Amino acid sequence: MEQKRDLAIVLRWVPFEERHRVVTALTENHGRISALARNSIQSRRFGGALEPFAAAEWLFVERQGADLYRVDEAHIRRGYEGLRKRFERLALASVFNELMIRIAPEREACPDLFRLHSNALAVLEEMPDGEPLSELKLLNAYLAKVLQWAGNQPQVLACLGCLKTLDTLDPYQPLNCVVSDAGWVCSDCRAIETRHVRDRAAAQGFHQSLLRLTPAALYDFHASLTLPIRQVTAVTQASHAEHEQLFGFLEALMVYHVPGFDRTPLKGLRFLALKSSLP
Repeated sequence: MEQKRDLAIVLRWVPFEERHRVVTALTENHGRISALARNSIQSRRFGGALEPFAAAEWLFVERQGADLYRVDEAHIRRGYEGLRKRFERLALASVFNELMIRIAPEREACPDLFRLHSNALAVLEEMPDGEPLSELKLLNAYLAKVLQWAGNQPQVLACLGCLKTLDTLDPYQPLNCVVSDAGWVCSDCRAIETRHVRDRAAAQGFHQSLLRLTPAALYDFHASLTLPIRQVTAVTQASHAEHEQLFGFLEALMVYHVPGFDRTPLKGLRFLALKSSLP
């Protein structure tokens, strides 16, 4: 059995028998994996390297004929202990982990996704206190970048129909979102050009008339797509209500465009006082 070495961030673990645990982690070069860590319960063998969110260097082997790898060593690089200092941060970090469990490719290299996840946890841990909107902004930025990783590039700055740009429209007039085409249409185009798009989306269960965003929210969406995730929360300007609406659009985009993301709401959202828009 060949021993492998990789960076891993723990997504969750469950007990196995009395002394062992099965750990699911996102790795840089092997994607999402699950591994058996022997004698890791009530033991100091691994320290805190197998706790949720811990980033560590793993030494592990693939056991012939087994579904699980076996972790032999784990040397912690960063524990992200600061995530546990505030309940909202811990809840959002759990949402990030839940997302990776759903969509990260199994046993397939995904360095860009690994980097996004580790950077998002770092931003969340270092976030100043007293900025309640920052968690929601960070969640929306994370979802936007997952869409990009999955190969989707939403068209945010111009109407899908007539290509009018955001800066030429009434800044207070909400625009109609099109989930299937990952963009928006102005009021004129919605009336005369996009019936086929609306019908196609309705067949998928998304009600377009309920997904409307202000230009401010769309500008923040664009910032999330183009800037490093460390910079997003400092430059976005839409209100809390606008970001809640943006989250609803992003959720629908994830279901429609990202394999593995189904219509089951993320469990951690209930701890963030953020209601899922999924039916």
